[in-house]
Amino acid sequence: MIVIHRFLTGPESCVYLPDQLSRTEHELIVHLTPEEYEARMNAGWRKFGPVLFHPICSACAECRPIRIRIADFQPDRCQMRTLKRNADLTVRFAKPTVDAQRLALYNRYHAAQEARKGWPETEKSTEDYFQSFLLNPIPAVEISAWEGETLRAIALTDITPHVVSGVYHYHDPDCRNRSLGTFVMLHVLALAQRLEKPYAYFGYYVADCASMNYKARFRPCELLDTEGVWRPLEEEA
Repeated sequence: MIVIHRFLTGPESCVYLPDQLSRTEHELIVHLTPEEYEARMNAGWRKFGPVLFHPICSACAECRPIRIRIADFQPDRCQMRTLKRNADLTVRFAKPTVDAQRLALYNRYHAAQEARKGWPETEKSTEDYFQSFLLNPIPAVEISAWEGETLRAIALTDITPHVVSGVYHYHDPDCRNRSLGTFVMLHVLALAQRLEKPYAYFGYYVADCASMNYKARFRPCELLDTEGVWRPLEEEA
């Protein structure tokens, strides 16, 4: 791995916990191997495209990396209902790409989240999408869900030696009754099982943020503590 630039952002109002100030360390990298990225994830880092980042907030440590143990995972009743509800959808696994349909769905999803949950305003161009999700040194798989020829949901993943890492997912905001976010995350877990990876990583978990705490519904799961040790979520209680 070669780091060609390091920079900090913040302090600024946290997008997950608005009463907190956030600060983030970033590294622009080249020649990152899957093994190196997995080691960085196990130290609390994540990435979009070629940019690694992790929070370095002085007064808060609520952003906790979360992972699911694949061998022990079983969908609960609600998740089983979600799979049945979406049995009519076709799920495809392919190399990530960007086109008009994907970009339109991404931007519609974000506009809906801005209105419903107060997310920061975001509208990606084709170049933005490419930089975030396709300019990627790590092997990657796009999981897409289709109703006929209509795209309903996308989950983007990175593949490392022991992990399928969920990078980002978005879905049709007009199909809220389908629970499409849960549906594609279940397929991230299914991909990890198929590839015989022991873990799926779902980014950061924030207990007091509704947009982030849903990840703990996938059990059993573990959180990375401030000492760099993965611990079962039950120990947090």
